[in-house]
Amino acid sequence: QNKRDAIETQLDKINNSLRQAKDDRRKGKEEERVLTAISALKRHFPGVKGRLVDLCHPSQNRYNLAVTVAGGKDMDSIVVDTKKTAFDAIKYMRDQRIGTATFLPLDAIQIPSPESTERIRAMAEKDKRYRLAADVIRVDN
Repeated sequence: QNKRDAIETQLDKINNSLRQAKDDRRKGKEEERVLTAISALKRHFPGVKGRLVDLCHPSQNRYNLAVTVAGGKDMDSIVVDTKKTAFDAIKYMRDQRIGTATFLPLDAIQIPSPESTERIRAMAEKDKRYRLAADVIRVDN
C-alpha cells in the first residue's frame, strides 16, 4: 500500500508538471500572437506605441508588483496616439481576424491637475511607506 501511495504521489507531481508545461506553452503562443499583432499594427499605423506593459517599467525592481497592480487590466492594453488610430486599428484587427485588444488612446486619457497630484504627494510623504505610482514608473518612448 505504501509503495502504491508513493507511486500515486509521484504520478500526481508528474501530471501537475505536465499541466504547467502545457499552460506555459499555451501562454507562450498567446504572447507570440499578441506580439505579432502589435508588430503588424505598428507597420500599418504609426500612432501605435505598443503594450503598456512593454512601455512602462518600475524604476526599481522592488516596485514591480506595485506597478503591475496599479496598471491592473490595462497593462496588456495597446497604447496609441489618438482615438482615430484606435478605431482604425480595431477595424484592421477585425478585418484581418487577428483577435481583440484593448486600446489606450493618449488623447483620451484624463490627467489629474498638478495641484491634485501635489496634494496627494504631500499626503504620501508624511508616511514614507507610500509613493505615487507615477513617481516609480519609468516610461520608454
